[in-house]
Amino acid sequence: MSAAVYYLFSLGEAEQQRRFFKELRFIAISILVFGVLSWLATVGLMRHRQMLDQAQAVLALAGMLAGLGLTVMSRSLRTIVVHGAASVLFITFGFRVMIMATDDPAFWVLPLGVMITLTIAPIFSGIAYYLGISLCVWLTLGLGQFPDHAQQTDHYWPALAVVVSALIGLALNIYFLFLRIHNYRARRDLTVMAYTDGLTGLNNRRMFTQCARALQARGKGTAFFLMIDIDDFKKINDADGHEVGDEVLQKTAAVIAQLSAGHLCGRLGGEEFAVIYQGEQNAACAFAAKLLCSMEAAFRQERVLSISIGMAELIKEADLSHTYRRADESLYLAKKNGKNRYVLYVS
Repeated sequence: MSAAVYYLFSLGEAEQQRRFFKELRFIAISILVFGVLSWLATVGLMRHRQMLDQAQAVLALAGMLAGLGLTVMSRSLRTIVVHGAASVLFITFGFRVMIMATDDPAFWVLPLGVMITLTIAPIFSGIAYYLGISLCVWLTLGLGQFPDHAQQTDHYWPALAVVVSALIGLALNIYFLFLRIHNYRARRDLTVMAYTDGLTGLNNRRMFTQCARALQARGKGTAFFLMIDIDDFKKINDADGHEVGDEVLQKTAAVIAQLSAGHLCGRLGGEEFAVIYQGEQNAACAFAAKLLCSMEAAFRQERVLSISIGMAELIKEADLSHTYRRADESLYLAKKNGKNRYVLYVS
């Protein structure tokens, strides 16, 4: 219910609107093309086309084609709604012009109104927009021609048909809306699962590597790759269990994320983390030293815990694996020389 109220007028957040636009564009264009072709076919099958108001028919067709063209050129969900609405109303106006050339215009109001309001249900994302357009469709078709014969005992049936079709159209509109919301959330969750480390919330290895390669491609400024490893992590798992080990990983990730704000960071796997520090060598070394101290301070009340860091300048002209290998060699030296330190790769 709360979601329905939210989407009464809202088209959703920016990313959601972009996703909805991609899904709705083809549907909207297809339905509008169907509407225009249906009108043209119906006019072509009319026996007494000479009864048509030619000026109004030309105006309706021009409006349909203009609305369809603008819908095709739309680049956002909001413009799809606006241009689609204009096109639907011109199609409706075109059918009114057609039925006014028949012997009993009122006879055609109900079937055409029901057909149009149900057909356009998938187009509009905001619920209120659909209801507003549906009302305009009924007003355009039925103004002065609504089939209501007071002398008949069943004169309430036309009004009932309008209400029922409106409710069915609204149900369809909400159903399509919730399908799009479910699809959007499923895609978003899959993206998070694919690119985020589930335990720590940092970028996983895949995402970190993609972003690192993007930094390489931009090739702006100096950057350093820091490979970070928790010292003697296996002993923590063996002595205290994997639940405690997971807590250590989460806390380590939080410290790294806080200090690395503005720089790319992630978890490579196991107890290994990585940061790409964008800056000169002295600043990168100062950052590594601060990271060592911050890790010790964060765990001081719980246990003695340290990290080792291997550093290497990010090579812009070679594959990322070369920088990885250099940082890994530096990390090995940091471990070999006593741990709880950083080592910068020197070629």
